[in-house]
Amino acid sequence: MKIILNILTHGNERIGLEVVKEIEKLNIDKNILIVQIANERAFELQKRFIDQDLNRSFPGKKYGNHEQKLAYKISPIIKSADIVIDIHSTKSELKDAVIVTKIDMATKKCIKAIQPKYVLVMNATRDIALISQAKIGLAFEYGKDNDLIALKKIVMDIKKLFYHCGLINIKLSKSKTITQYFDIVSEVAKPKGHKLLKKIKNYKIVCSGEIFATNGKHQLIAEEDFYPILFGDKDYENIFGFKGKKIINP
Repeated sequence: MKIILNILTHGNERIGLEVVKEIEKLNIDKNILIVQIANERAFELQKRFIDQDLNRSFPGKKYGNHEQKLAYKISPIIKSADIVIDIHSTKSELKDAVIVTKIDMATKKCIKAIQPKYVLVMNATRDIALISQAKIGLAFEYGKDNDLIALKKIVMDIKKLFYHCGLINIKLSKSKTITQYFDIVSEVAKPKGHKLLKKIKNYKIVCSGEIFATNGKHQLIAEEDFYPILFGDKDYENIFGFKGKKIINP
């Protein structure tokens, strides 16, 4: 078995560094568990990316810009692993979410072992995200960079996954969490100058006809019911986040 623990897909999301420190204490064979720093240059410059979002750049280009070339280099490495764990943080109030790009039997078994509060099936960026290249790809979005509770939850849930894979034999408490699934269907554009209304929260439904953002003069009105996912004013330059639909029987 080969597992890649991928961090710093976005160079300013530093929580992955702390996750690695904790996971390395498990002393798992380095031929089985490989730590990968995805965008080291962006990390050194304390930027999200250099030219474009690495997590929107796969499978990459051999002679492209910085992130396109990185994606081209990383893609075969990602494809060679049995499981890829991609660690993220967020400036939004989103918590406790595992992001996947497909729901097959192998992925569902991993999700069942982890028992996260939310699973986001990222169809909006299905073919261009880092985990889209993986046999089993799991991206952890559990909270903000400096959130110690989020850090502890990520580490615990990775341990649950490793126990499921037979890599550790540590007694772990069972979770009673009932996982909720969302299909992430599209981006929600952020016109210049517009801000979200304070009542708009991740996972809280926005109904058709409801105002969700304004610039003081013009209002953005939902054309259909949707669940805000990864919503915030600061995470992305041109979008508020993503539009989600609940999945009843994944």
